[in-house]
Amino acid sequence: MARLSSLVRSGWWVAVVGVVVVATLLLLALRSPRPSDRHPLGDGRTVASYGFDLTTSLVPTDRIVPAGMHRDGLLALDEPAMLTVAEVEARNHEGRGKFLVPHDRVLGVEVEGDVRAYPLRLLRWHEVVNDRVGGRDLLISYNPLCDSAVVSERLAGGETLAFGVSGLVFNSNMLLYNRRAEPEASSLWSQLEARAIAGPAAAAGARLALVPAAIATWEQWLERHPDTRVLAPVERMRTLYKRDPYHSYFGSDLLHFPVEPLPPAGDLALKDRVLIVTTDGRDTVFALRRIAAAAEASSGAWESSAAGVPLRIRFDLDAGATLVEPLADPGPGFATRQCFWFAWYAAHPDTPPPLPARG
Repeated sequence: MARLSSLVRSGWWVAVVGVVVVATLLLLALRSPRPSDRHPLGDGRTVASYGFDLTTSLVPTDRIVPAGMHRDGLLALDEPAMLTVAEVEARNHEGRGKFLVPHDRVLGVEVEGDVRAYPLRLLRWHEVVNDRVGGRDLLISYNPLCDSAVVSERLAGGETLAFGVSGLVFNSNMLLYNRRAEPEASSLWSQLEARAIAGPAAAAGARLALVPAAIATWEQWLERHPDTRVLAPVERMRTLYKRDPYHSYFGSDLLHFPVEPLPPAGDLALKDRVLIVTTDGRDTVFALRRIAAAAEASSGAWESSAAGVPLRIRFDLDAGATLVEPLADPGPGFATRQCFWFAWYAAHPDTPPPLPARG
């Protein structure tokens, strides 16, 4: 009975609807074909058709399911063009709709003075950007199903990898894959965890080093980084970017794919947003809703600490945005991520309750 309740809460009964939604999005996405697109792997229904070796899987294979698209069903970007703030403003005055407005959310990253903003309105149609920022090869990833924003190095086993969208999900989180000339030599990677979960890289225990990332509003990011550059849209997809296929999904607690385990019922909903601060190998989880309650405001700044490192967290509950500022040297390995509560709990069911503690 408990398992049935979990499945109902997860929205497993609407999994078929989720597949149809994703498949519909793919029909809308106009893209230039790659050589592999002539005979794309993955039929949207059976995991075996995707050609990945699951014999080394580190997760239950029965919970790896097709998302209704083939490999590379979404167009990953490789070192894409960037716009200056002046060019963004110019585009805002072109045509009938603005390119980027103050309340739009962006995935922000800064490396060695190189500051980039990746609008989520664009990323939801790509999910993966293989970029080079501040002289470092980075994987910029965003998965709308989990509202998960993760930035990591692309270096594993002494090799710089290039990633694409596999077309498979695990616990409702899109799985990425590292591209290989021989498709069966590719490995599956958890987008949220930045680690290989199946294939040769998983057998080698491969992980990607995390990099601090923020989901901020454009207004927040621009105020702190007036010299930022911004991901340029793919011109043939400009009309598509105006669509928001996840509007109803974000407005409910239903999930499109099975998730197990789910967090216990409490003050946090499945799709409440949580911030994960990684310091010295330890993850500290903060719930945006609880931060707002502690600060007695829907937006502002709130101070806390993670693994002994004092932090200032600038938050906007309604926008689902956080910017983390260490108030002391956090040391090596400092990183930040953000996602829905259900996604983090499914990956870390033994995680302590998110901070701040319930009042």
